Amino acid sequence: MKFTLSWLKDHLETDATLDEIAERLTTLGLEVEGITDPAKKLAAFTVAKIIEAVPHPDADKLKLCKVETLIDGKREIQQVVCGAPNARSGIFGIFAPSGATIPVNGMVLKPTKIRGVESNGMMCSERELELSNEHNGIIELGEGFEVGTPAAEALGQNDPMIEIAITPNRPDCLGVYGIARDLAASGLGLLRQGNIAPVAGAFENPVVIAIEPDSDTACPVFAGRLIRGVKNGPSPEWMQRRLRAVGLRPINALVDVTNYISCDRARPLHVYDAAKLQGGIRARLGREGESFTALDGKSYDVDAEMCVIADDAGVLGLAGIMGGEASGSTGATTDVFVESAWFDPIRTARAGRRTGIVSDARYRFERGVDPAFVVSGLELATRMIVEICGGTPSEITIAGRAPEPEKRVLFDPARTQKLSGLALDVSEQTNILSALGFKVTPQGALLDVLAPSWRPDIDGSADLVEEIVRVHGLDKVVSVPLPRPEGIGPSRGHGRAAARPAGAPCARRARAGRNRQLVLHSGEGCGAFRWRR
Repeated sequence: MKFTLSWLKDHLETDATLDEIAERLTTLGLEVEGITDPAKKLAAFTVAKIIEAVPHPDADKLKLCKVETLIDGKREIQQVVCGAPNARSGIFGIFAPSGATIPVNGMVLKPTKIRGVESNGMMCSERELELSNEHNGIIELGEGFEVGTPAAEALGQNDPMIEIAITPNRPDCLGVYGIARDLAASGLGLLRQGNIAPVAGAFENPVVIAIEPDSDTACPVFAGRLIRGVKNGPSPEWMQRRLRAVGLRPINALVDVTNYISCDRARPLHVYDAAKLQGGIRARLGREGESFTALDGKSYDVDAEMCVIADDAGVLGLAGIMGGEASGSTGATTDVFVESAWFDPIRTARAGRRTGIVSDARYRFERGVDPAFVVSGLELATRMIVEICGGTPSEITIAGRAPEPEKRVLFDPARTQKLSGLALDVSEQTNILSALGFKVTPQGALLDVLAPSWRPDIDGSADLVEEIVRVHGLDKVVSVPLPRPEGIGPSRGHGRAAARPAGAPCARRARAGRNRQLVLHSGEGCGAFRWRR
């Protein structure tokens, strides 16, 4: 799971440093696998202005530029020989001074002469800074930048990217909001409320949606709405930056919104070009002989064990895994149908393995998406689409009913000390569970604990102890020796054990015989056991 620091701070109000956040994530069980800070490799680069660009006296394709820079707080004019066709007077770009290392090739700049003319530093292209493959010209910044502004700030490259390992039992942390919740519960900040106000529908949804009777276990709930009059195009720059940072390619605003919400709230969605739908849209089981061409351009056969989304003409996509190419949104889309559903994790995983499709949607659905966020996710997508693309939304249509996994545990707080050795007040244990979204009700000396809908991994009291201990701090669990069972004597060596190389077999260990008894032994002179008659 990847996310940027600014993305996390959309949901977490905190003054913690990047290092403090990384350390806390690991202690919470969300192990940090890596941090990429693009600002570090751009530390030497700054905004500069070309105040004059004239032809090189001895090269037709080169220009001699006077570049205004800020070095050690003082404005200076540097002479730079530049071969970019767009180098001209008056533009702002990114300047690399002598001594800077160019990210794309590791070249260290130094003063030099190019065709007999002195050159100090260089004006950079996007490819040279590893921002893209564009290298036909130098970077052109718009107006409003000051000479000397750090390049990372001007280019929006000052947002560190954090990558964490997510164990299969934590699907809630496949969204940035879930990660922020864990950090807030541990005391590292305040969780910003993630409530989503509904968007009023202006007309009745004309798209008929349904779940076929034999498919209600594969897809218990299917919701959607039509948005008319959208203007699809590129998504906002801030959204594209975040998607690129986590390894997703921006496609268009409609698709980018669904990908963004999938990463932000662990809620996969799908959008269809409504003009390409034929009749109603429904969730059902596949039929032998059916196939469809997916968004990856490949054709896949479906079978009766797979859940599909279909219209009157046939299969539109594989539920919870990947949509079809034929109904996908494009720049010409004006009416869009937005889908939000909940699909059975086991059936999704089986279909994914059979087809070999690997997608972000499958990764989340097969681990367990929050069933209570179906409609809220649709409302969030509607709000973002209308803000970015315009349009008028219909009312929401819902087929089926979201499953309500009431996982209730009658919890004895004393079990925390028994399993972990930590003596924590009942109030502290209650506060930790409540901060994580559990509903806690005292029942005499016990606690009635209701797990939130986004935690399908909670099954018993041991799971609650794990939650309490990891948030309180695994580093606070003291290592103590286990009590010695009756009949086991104190450990002792064989006298000359220290002279034996580590790992070498014990010379006094006898071979096992029919009438010998295995006795635990922890002395250094014998590995882990010895035999005696």
